[in-house]
Amino acid sequence: MRGLSETGSFIKILAKYLLSILLAGFLLIKPVVAQEAAIHVKTDTSAILIGDQIGLTLEADAQNTCNVEFPLLSDTLTHSIHVVRRLQADTIMDGNRWKIIHRYLITSFDSGLFEIPSLPFRLKCANNTDTLYSTPLQLLVTYPPSDTIPTIFDIKDPLPAPYTLEDYLRIVLPILLAALIIFQFFKYLKKKKNRRSQLAEPGKPSEPAHVIALRELDRLKEEKLWQQGLIKEYYTRLTDIIRRYIEQRFNVPAMEQTSSEILQSMKSFVLEEDTLRALQELLLLADMVKFARELPMPDENESNMLNAYVFVNHTCERQSSEDVITDNQKEEM
Repeated sequence: MRGLSETGSFIKILAKYLLSILLAGFLLIKPVVAQEAAIHVKTDTSAILIGDQIGLTLEADAQNTCNVEFPLLSDTLTHSIHVVRRLQADTIMDGNRWKIIHRYLITSFDSGLFEIPSLPFRLKCANNTDTLYSTPLQLLVTYPPSDTIPTIFDIKDPLPAPYTLEDYLRIVLPILLAALIIFQFFKYLKKKKNRRSQLAEPGKPSEPAHVIALRELDRLKEEKLWQQGLIKEYYTRLTDIIRRYIEQRFNVPAMEQTSSEILQSMKSFVLEEDTLRALQELLLLADMVKFARELPMPDENESNMLNAYVFVNHTCERQSSEDVITDNQKEEM
């Protein structure tokens, strides 16, 4: 029995010795890992107002041969401390060491003194693996100070509704309409005043219509347009001279009338058949040239110039030796 007791005691002593060796080895390894890395967790401030946001910084300083796994933070740190969002991470190299920084924005909507718990950092260096824990932090959350002096304020007026495009149109359109009416009214008064002034003042004496027409016919004749092949321009100029003469002489809107309308209007003023026939030949041939591209004979071009002279001289207000075509002029034509 004594031998068995001694044997049991020996086994217990051996087990204690082996356990001591294992613990010593574990303690020797862990300081080595801890020396190769250092972790820090800090906040921008230790006291905030309720609802404010501050920064939470997680920092690891380790050998560049080590791999550091940061704790994964969800949307809450504790029941009362919330993670708003994660900010951009940063890494700083310094020789054979690197510093890794993770930042978060945190906030709290409860008042009181709250603890940010220890956060685990997993460190792998060579064949050694360890977990380092940060130091817990305290965060004081308070309400903003309130005004203790009671103050009575008047009731605020209702906020004005924002103006829309329809509101602006309701204001601008009546103003524009009124301005337009006033402008038209003054324009009418000015026009009426000018008309009265023109009626009151005697008109300046002007040349008789037949004098102007004969002068333009002479100028057209001297230009010799049809002799240069400008047939259409020749008849356009010729009929325009006659049309303006009819407007000034008989107050007939000949520039706006067709040839048939002009002939119908002239029947009330011209009784001589020869004069009407001369005007008819001139206008009809001019229409054929301008619209049907007819090429008249040279004698037709000359005879229509003569028809123009005949019409003007036979219908002028007063005839004199200066205005009437003489036989010599007819022979020259």
